[in-house]
Amino acid sequence: MRLNPYSNLSNPAHFIPYNGYVGIPGAANINFSLYNTGFLYKNLIETDEHWNPVKLTPNKFVNSLHPTKNWLNTNLDLEILGFGFRVKKYFFSFGYRFKMEERFKYNQDLFGFILQGNFAQDDKGQYLYAPAKLAVEPNINIYQELSIGFQGQILDRLYIGARPKVLFGIANIKTDKLGIDVNTQRDDYTFFGNYDVNINVASVIPFYKKDANGNIMLDTEALYNIGNDIPGLVKNCFSKNVGFAIDLGAVYRINQQIRVSAAVTDLGFIRWQGKGAVLNITGNKDYTFSGFTSDQISNFIQNGVNIDLDTIFNIINNNFEFNEPKAYNTMLTSKIMLDAYFDITPSNRFILQFKGYIMGKNFLPQFTVAYNGSFLNVFDIVVSYSMMKKSFANLGLGLGIRIGPVHLYAGTDNILAAVNVFNASRANATVGLLIDFPIKKVKEPELRSMFKQKEDQEEAEPEAKEPKEPKVKEAKEPKEPKEPKEPKEKEPKQPKQPKEPKEKEPKQPKEPKEPKEPKQPKESKESKESKVKEPKQEKEPKVKEPKEPKVKEPKEPKVKEPKEPKEPKVKEPKEPKEKKEKN
Repeated sequence: MRLNPYSNLSNPAHFIPYNGYVGIPGAANINFSLYNTGFLYKNLIETDEHWNPVKLTPNKFVNSLHPTKNWLNTNLDLEILGFGFRVKKYFFSFGYRFKMEERFKYNQDLFGFILQGNFAQDDKGQYLYAPAKLAVEPNINIYQELSIGFQGQILDRLYIGARPKVLFGIANIKTDKLGIDVNTQRDDYTFFGNYDVNINVASVIPFYKKDANGNIMLDTEALYNIGNDIPGLVKNCFSKNVGFAIDLGAVYRINQQIRVSAAVTDLGFIRWQGKGAVLNITGNKDYTFSGFTSDQISNFIQNGVNIDLDTIFNIINNNFEFNEPKAYNTMLTSKIMLDAYFDITPSNRFILQFKGYIMGKNFLPQFTVAYNGSFLNVFDIVVSYSMMKKSFANLGLGLGIRIGPVHLYAGTDNILAAVNVFNASRANATVGLLIDFPIKKVKEPELRSMFKQKEDQEEAEPEAKEPKEPKVKEAKEPKEPKEPKEPKEKEPKQPKQPKEPKEKEPKQPKEPKEPKEPKQPKESKESKESKVKEPKQEKEPKVKEPKEPKVKEPKEPKVKEPKEPKEPKVKEPKEPKEKKEKN
């Protein structure tokens, strides 16, 4: 969902269109999934038109199973506390989650032996299960997760994200091998065969101890008194069985409408350790079971079946070997995801997705086609179709509603499972409630494309760059007229010489002071006027000369060019003074 901040869980690089969000504790993100490839009701029981059972069809059920790889998987992901906030272009998130992963793999012989026995034959008369080779692998991983997420832009078209995690294991069952060969005697129906077992078990609570002889015994007292030491239990939950994991992702925008992304999540491990809390069970022995005696059967009838933990552990203790390993590691179920997004409009897009689950040495692929539409910044709708192994009818639907800051969402990858529960190979449900704080100054909450604002900026940048380039070129060209500054320095050096006669000339007119000669100065006045007029005539053409370059557009804004007419103004009045003396 485009408006859901928890879509970032599948790829930490996905853009979150909010300034921040706060999840309602315990209800912000609840995810449960079931995957079943083998045990389908329609293959085991035949029904009529009204879904009423008619008869059992064990052969049909057994033949529908895979010879070696059949899965019954469940997953629970519950966020206890979570929030996120934006710092400029970067978004940070924090989460504390409880997770449970269960993987149960079994082969065809398991149900073939139970439903048909050792003496079942095929069309050619050959025995199908003689012996029956039962192979099962139960694996359970229960742990806590503390994570800090980061999402941001590093290039114009590239977004990245990372979410490192610290894991605290609670309980684990890791099966490396659990195989049993079963044969049946025709005379007395005695079972015999061989078993080969290698299982590791761990917990935050010590569940066994050793007696005086060094034999390992179930510590029932510690198990029954779990509730009496809550502080010690909490301490063990955060101090033992520590692990690390990380989510990595990237989103790249090819153009305005197309984006691609890649991510890997839950890439990590947990190391299980602790005295009295880690146990290795092994065994490779032959066995024989002749059935129950008459006394045992009558005891069951009178008292019922009464089996407690001590009884179960004693049975295991008498048939298997217990070891105390210092520690062992388990890998998480990692996911690989590749996506392609096609934005038809800013609020409508189609998604192609490939997702792969890595479960130990097994790989489970999934293909999905989806449509995501966002309307009025309130409604968020997803419709999807997915295909997995032996599961081709998976129609998904998701809906998110934002009422002010309150955000409620729910979704499933197979809505048909709600109608036909027992025949669904896959079932999934996600619900959540949170409070978000939208971004007001960006276009994302207005249902525009994730990269639309960046695209508009890139289109506007070339237009702005064009006027800047000629400005720089014009500034470089006017640097050439700076050369006339040199004659300015040379010209003032010449007028400095006439300044000396100026001091000598006033000394000479002081001697011919006569009263009769005042008439001459009158003439001199007229001559002065004429002499003054002459320079004016000379000044006029000199003023006209700078006007001609004014026609040249680049020279008009220049301040340096008008300085040229100022130079003749100073030089010309100095020259007429010498002419006066000659007169």
